[in-house]
Amino acid sequence: MEIPVIQLREGESAIVGYGSLLSIASLERTLQRRYDGPFIACELDGWKRTWDVRQPNKSFYTNTTEGRLYPENIIYLNVAPFAASRLNGIAVAVTAAELKSLDEREWMYDRIQVTRAIEGARVEGGEAYIYVSKPEFIINEVKSIRVAAIRSTYLDIVETGLRELGVEFRSQYELSTEPVPAHLVIQDLRDA
Repeated sequence: MEIPVIQLREGESAIVGYGSLLSIASLERTLQRRYDGPFIACELDGWKRTWDVRQPNKSFYTNTTEGRLYPENIIYLNVAPFAASRLNGIAVAVTAAELKSLDEREWMYDRIQVTRAIEGARVEGGEAYIYVSKPEFIINEVKSIRVAAIRSTYLDIVETGLRELGVEFRSQYELSTEPVPAHLVIQDLRDA
């Protein structure tokens, strides 16, 4: 079987999406345009998804019997080295301006170059990157949604992507992803 090639044009880079970018609709919202470039499943050996990157929360809340509760942080997916795992994701092409915009959106992550580590696809004409949490934004062993919560709307976006990508992709996703800490999931709403 021939390996798919992501042929980047001048100024483009590839991003390996592993969370919300698994959904083409979410990718298009992020890029603020219709996406018609490569959308290729790939893998990175020795990595797994974790639920441990926190973003300080300014606008998401959930309703409780005591009123609105604003968690201090919102937790999102992250990736971390893990020898016994094989992470799957989707490789997409972005322009230099879009890469800069993604860097701003993903400010609590470092962009790590993984061009030669990608398996199942080959990137030509530029570099491929994945976002990995900066150490100061890692949060572990959270007991209360007051400290940090996972947005149900974020889980819905990831689920949409998984549904679109099919059973085989989902199976590999589940093998390479920590279970969702269910006690931290909130029905989130957002201030206007």
